[in-house]
Amino acid sequence: MIGADKSRDPAHASRRRQPAATVLAAAAAAGSTGSQRQALLRLLRSAREAGSSGRHHHGLQAAETALQLAGEHGFEHLRSEALALLALHRFRLGQLADAIPPGLEAASLLERPADAAARAEVLCTVAMACNELGLAHDGLKYALEALSAARLCQQPLMLSWALNRAGLCTFSAVGDLEQSVALLQQARELAAQHGHLIALFSAINNLGSSYRTAGQLAQSLAQAGAAALLAQSLDYFQQAATLATTTDNPHLQATAIINLAEILTDLARYDEALAELAQGRELARCGDFTALQHRADLAEAIILHRTGQLPAAIAVLQRVLALPAEQIEYEMRVLAHEALYRVYKDGGQFEPALRQLERLRQLEQSLADKRSSTQGWAIRKELEITSARLETERERLKAEHERLRAVRLEAEKSVAEARMSELEQAVLVDALTGVGNRRCLDREGPERLAQLQGGFDGMAVVVLDLDYFKSINDRFGHAIGDDTLRKVAQLVVLHTRSVDLVVRYGGEEFVLLLMETSQEAAVATCERLRLALMDYDWSTLHPLLHVTTSLGMAWQNQPQDWQAVLRAADLALYQAKHKGRNRLEVAPAL
Repeated sequence: MIGADKSRDPAHASRRRQPAATVLAAAAAAGSTGSQRQALLRLLRSAREAGSSGRHHHGLQAAETALQLAGEHGFEHLRSEALALLALHRFRLGQLADAIPPGLEAASLLERPADAAARAEVLCTVAMACNELGLAHDGLKYALEALSAARLCQQPLMLSWALNRAGLCTFSAVGDLEQSVALLQQARELAAQHGHLIALFSAINNLGSSYRTAGQLAQSLAQAGAAALLAQSLDYFQQAATLATTTDNPHLQATAIINLAEILTDLARYDEALAELAQGRELARCGDFTALQHRADLAEAIILHRTGQLPAAIAVLQRVLALPAEQIEYEMRVLAHEALYRVYKDGGQFEPALRQLERLRQLEQSLADKRSSTQGWAIRKELEITSARLETERERLKAEHERLRAVRLEAEKSVAEARMSELEQAVLVDALTGVGNRRCLDREGPERLAQLQGGFDGMAVVVLDLDYFKSINDRFGHAIGDDTLRKVAQLVVLHTRSVDLVVRYGGEEFVLLLMETSQEAAVATCERLRLALMDYDWSTLHPLLHVTTSLGMAWQNQPQDWQAVLRAADLALYQAKHKGRNRLEVAPAL
């Protein structure tokens, strides 16, 4: 994506390196493993510094040499770094399809928790390469993997970069500008909090890129919001340009200025754009940033085209396309051919315009072939990694199986006992309300009555019934009826103690076993419960719903026949219903 962030860390921007071949020759002459390792470390440092200063051709050579040296001498962990740097430099040079395999191979070697930061970094590179190659969904997949690794390593700066890449890939894959902006804003906030200017610049710059792409799309579709999107893009690019002036990184400054020139061109502010281009091109020339020079040339050609200077525009574009293939990125070639096609067409030169279309067709076919080849390689690589993991897991499981064989029977017995306990508990619970059921009452009632001689002072058996419950189902439906029963059960549990027992006996009828010190205390508990149910705001279930209850209680402080006590409480409930409902009646002593 032209204008998308490709900023670099400025920490080593001014350093220069020994040629990779010189370092390798010195290592070969030294011969010792220690010297070879030192040579490899110098190569890797050289490749990293080249990334910081934008000298990617030199960085690519150093990374390739480092990879060769690491492979020959078995420096596996350093090999993963060499692969990651190789992927980075190929990506920066526009070798998108060639950047993905070493990046994914490096990621496969960085699976330990301690390697999370390095894994996140290389997956960010792979995500961006996929994104720019047109494999947007693959790019989003690897960006999200990078985000997971960044969260694992708990390094705020790495998390900022991963959020940054996820933001760009989200917009490319699903066209969700809102989500893309949200991720980029998170990246921006993290970078600002930790004072990292490069990460902050990148987030702001990519916000500008996302809005610019959205604005260009809206403009091409003649949508009303195009101008506002492009204006927002300009604002972010201006912020990025201001921030770039606070750094000593000429590549960053040139990137910001040329981005600003491109959005000014979109807004038809050509004089301002040309002034920015002159400054940006000079910075790019002094820094030998060829990719940025090509972008400046393309922007100039577009301005010349739009201002009617067609021969001058053709000359600029032909000069760009005359460069050797290795000196111009794939995307730039495509954009230059597209621009040249439009210039020829607008100038009425239809034959050369047709030749440009044919060349574009060839480039698109080449890109499609690269995409297919890259996707195929990535799939094969993932299958290899998965197969290796499965083999490792198979061996681990085999060993675990042997270890567990001696204790298997005991473990199975424990599991069976636990399951039996769960089933027993489930059998005693009412599925609708979550309180005990009739089977639970049949077990607990006789046991608790039998304990009155020793453990408890007394027990009240209370039968609680909802008044006119049938009318609730008839008027409001069974769903409201079920909700009412659940709420009644909750309120009863809340207004009783953990030592008491609450069961749903059937339908709208509940039975309570209240363990109290006296009949008076049991009566007081029942009254509090009746008032709590009556006063509850039932409109939360239905605006017209109101619930009252009738209660029958039988008090016992000595062992007694369970069925006789339950029957006495039930008869007391009948009396409460007969006397007008919404009341408590106490059964005579047995």
